[in-house]
Amino acid sequence: MPGIPRSIAVSVTLSAAVLLSAPTVPAAAATPGDHLPCRPGSGPHLAGKDLTRMTLPADLSCADLRRARLDGLTVRVPLIGADLTGASLKGAHLGYAQMAGARLRKADLSEAELYYADLRGSDLRGATMDDSLPYYAHFEGADLSGATMARAKTYDAQFDDAKLVGVDLTDAAAYGADMRRADLTRVKAAKARLYGATFVRTVLRQADLSGAQLYESVMTGADFRGADLTGADLRDVRDARLTGSKGVPRFLPAPDRACRPGSGQDYRGWDLTSVADFPDDLSCADLTGATLDGVDLTGVRLDRAILRDVSAAGASLRSAKGADLRGARLWRAKLGSADLAGANLSGAGLSGAALGSATLTQAVFAGADLRDAEMNSVTADQADFTGARMDRAYLHHGTYRDAVFRNAVLTDADLSDAELRGATFEGAEVTGLNQDFAEDIDLSGSSSRMSIGWLIFFGIAGLAVFWIAAGLTAAKVRRRRAVRERAAERAVRFEEARRIQEENVTRLGEEIDSLSDRNGEVNWNGEVDWNAVLDAYDAAKEALARAHDMSDLTDVETIVARGRKALTRRR
Repeated sequence: MPGIPRSIAVSVTLSAAVLLSAPTVPAAAATPGDHLPCRPGSGPHLAGKDLTRMTLPADLSCADLRRARLDGLTVRVPLIGADLTGASLKGAHLGYAQMAGARLRKADLSEAELYYADLRGSDLRGATMDDSLPYYAHFEGADLSGATMARAKTYDAQFDDAKLVGVDLTDAAAYGADMRRADLTRVKAAKARLYGATFVRTVLRQADLSGAQLYESVMTGADFRGADLTGADLRDVRDARLTGSKGVPRFLPAPDRACRPGSGQDYRGWDLTSVADFPDDLSCADLTGATLDGVDLTGVRLDRAILRDVSAAGASLRSAKGADLRGARLWRAKLGSADLAGANLSGAGLSGAALGSATLTQAVFAGADLRDAEMNSVTADQADFTGARMDRAYLHHGTYRDAVFRNAVLTDADLSDAELRGATFEGAEVTGLNQDFAEDIDLSGSSSRMSIGWLIFFGIAGLAVFWIAAGLTAAKVRRRRAVRERAAERAVRFEEARRIQEENVTRLGEEIDSLSDRNGEVNWNGEVDWNAVLDAYDAAKEALARAHDMSDLTDVETIVARGRKALTRRR
């Protein structure tokens, strides 16, 4: 073709060949449920071609584009049923693309624009779609198993009945996406934004959803067995059934106020000591046998939760109304101001626990160990302490109206200033019980190994002895502190004086060296009494090494002075 550049002529010729070989595609070919109009790969044969500098034909439906290169291209032509296996479409502009039924297995679509694209029924297994933009795209019935979509923006996309087994959605933005009946088994969606999405009957088995944002999603019939929900946000989700999942979400949907104990999250036997963030509400959860030692649960609601036999030594709780804490190990637990109304703590270990100002109305402590517990100012009306061990328990200023202390052991306990109208002490052991200023106390039926008068006497005497002992102890502590301070001061002064004498001995040695001959040997023919000088120098070093107090250092100073005097004295 005279006058036409060779490169343009080649492009036009190739385009014409592609157009002549392209099949006719009915307009309804891409509708859901219809069969493809042709066999994938039976169209134009452009396998392995670099199409980035070519003019694309008007239709590439069913084209053979295996391993073809379309990086950065703006593609407006139909690609229905095209075979793009292993093709490179990095950064390609495929918005609104017609790619239903296309084969894109192991294709590279990283950073590609796929907004509103039609990829229904397509094969995207093992495809790379990191940082791509398939928002509002259609993936109904597509197979994306093994694909990577890290940081992809797939919000409001349609994934109905799609297969996403093992897909990497790490940090992806898929909020509002419709994934009903999709298979997301083993999907990696850590920190993914999936809020407002639809997961109706979605399979999420073994999925990694740690830190994912799932709030306000619909989860009717979703399968979370084996899914990791550590730190996930599940606020206001609908119809979530998280049975079989693992990890503790950061937020959970608020449970029904009339929920049945044990119907919430299932953490039976879990070790939860390493959980950094608990959800705000674990009401009705089942934590039977869980380990919670030292865990701070003051911000977690545990109303009607099952906490039987939990190990929670030193743990902090604030709300556990109606909870089942039978046999719980709560030694030294921090339960100050906690609401335990109606809770069952039968047989629980609460020795040394801090329960000050707690609400214990109608709580059951039958057979519980409350020795040395601090329970001042508690409200425990109608509480049941039958058979409880309450030795040395501090019950000062508490309210125990109609409480039951039947067969309880209250040896040396303190009920002073407590309100006890209607409280029952039948069979209780009250030896040493302090009841000063207790209101309406009736110890009928209780037993004591000593009379109340003697108890009062020994109480006053003990208080006097305590103050005397406290005064003596305080004085002794002050004396010991003063002795230690003086010893420390002496040690500082000694070290400073020792350093000075060490320098003094060193200078004497230097003075001896300065009077030696040039070969470093002592001039014995002089008039200096070298025997006296060297004896003094050696004696000073030995005395310094043995020095333990200021008098020893004075001896060192004296010996050094004797050595210097010998240096200046003539024979």
